[in-house]
Amino acid sequence: MCGAILLLFRFTPPVQKDTSFVHRAFWLSLFLKGLDGALQLLGGLVVILFEPGTLGKAYRWLTRFLMGKTSNNAEADFIKDAAHSFHISIEVLVCIYLLSHGIIKVLLVYGLLKEKLWVFPAALVGFGFFLTLEIYRIYQHFYWAILVLMCIDVFVVTMVILEWRKVKAQITLQQ
Repeated sequence: MCGAILLLFRFTPPVQKDTSFVHRAFWLSLFLKGLDGALQLLGGLVVILFEPGTLGKAYRWLTRFLMGKTSNNAEADFIKDAAHSFHISIEVLVCIYLLSHGIIKVLLVYGLLKEKLWVFPAALVGFGFFLTLEIYRIYQHFYWAILVLMCIDVFVVTMVILEWRKVKAQITLQQ
């Protein structure tokens, strides 16, 4: 799996080496977002491969670790309600959620690594959507882990905007 992810991120470096702070911060933000997407993909695969009892124990431990001992979790309640109303198991919904988020993030990071101009606005829309979800989650109930993820997403969106401006300026100069 790790080898496949590394092959996915194979790219051709830009002709002129950019060592500016913004460019290095952009690459750091892509690493963080790519890692986030890869972990969500891995989580989705774990949900598919392991039996639900094992996942339930791991989920309870992780949520207690990340969110404290409170039981008000809007996303968990939504997933449970959706599973019951659609007659789909919770594992299937969690799998769909994790795999779709992971795939979107990994593909956007891959496109940004290739520095394709059309990917920048798509990445802003995608990452902006995920940021909006995190703002909603914080609004529902404050969690430190969500706040950290939200700060990382703000950093990523800022770096994408700055890098997009730089790439557009370079393309304009070349024409």
